[in-house]
This record gives sequence, C-alpha cells and structure tokens, in this order.
Amino acid sequence: MTIAPTELREAHLRVWALLEFGLESHASWRDQFLLYGLLATVGFDYPFDENDHKVGELSEQLGLPAELVFGEVCHFIRQNCLWTTDELIADMEKVLRLLADHASPRTILKSLLDFSPYAKRPSVLKALRTAVAARSDADDFKPYLSLYKN
Repeated sequence: MTIAPTELREAHLRVWALLEFGLESHASWRDQFLLYGLLATVGFDYPFDENDHKVGELSEQLGLPAELVFGEVCHFIRQNCLWTTDELIADMEKVLRLLADHASPRTILKSLLDFSPYAKRPSVLKALRTAVAARSDADDFKPYLSLYKN
C-alpha cells in the first residue's frame, strides 16, 4: 500500500496511536523505548532501522510502508522518550550499562558531556565517576575521566 501525501497526517496519527497504546500496555515496549530514548538523548544512532522486527510488525499491522513507520517511530522517540540531565544523573549506572553496548568509553563520556548543560557538568562527572568505579571495565574509562576536573 502506498500512502499519498494527503494521507500522511492520517498515517502519522495511526502510527502514534499504536505506539502510545503499546507503551501503555506492554512493559517490554516501555523498556525498549527507554533504551531508544537514551540513545537519542545523547546523540547516538538508533539501534534499529527500517528492517527492524518491531518496525516490520507495526508496518504490517497498520498496512503502511516500513520507511514511513520507521520515520514516525524515530520522530515519536525524539518527541516523547528523551531523558533529562537530572534523569541521566540519577540513573547513571543504568545509563552506562545501556550505552556500553553501543559506544566506547571515550564516546560515552563525550556524548554525555556534550548533551549536558555546562552548569550540570560537574554533577554529571560526579555521577559518572561513581558509576564507573563500580564497573568491571573502570580502567577503560579512567584515562578519559582524568581529562576533566569537577
């Protein structure tokens, strides 16, 4: 099925309604979107594409092209699933655990600090240092953390 430009608004509403329903009723969706939102927050690429199982499932369920569904899912995440700096600080152990699957320690540190407002960087660094100290790969982070003063 091909969506004509005049039907894009309807397609947008259908995709978002299904996403909102899924997030309300399925814990696994909430967990998945939490991850996607974290990656979007700090500027990483999404861990899915047009060929993703969930995108295909939504596309088939709605009768919409996968590329349209993919674009809507990305837009939905950017609008609804982004983390605040305070949330990053409060859940830094979880943040590191999730980000470590997608980037190097150097990239993680740079991304978190680039995202954080200047005034909150000392708090982000403190939370990072605390969370890193408890990790088995702490030595991988130390050279990069030592470049920053609190």
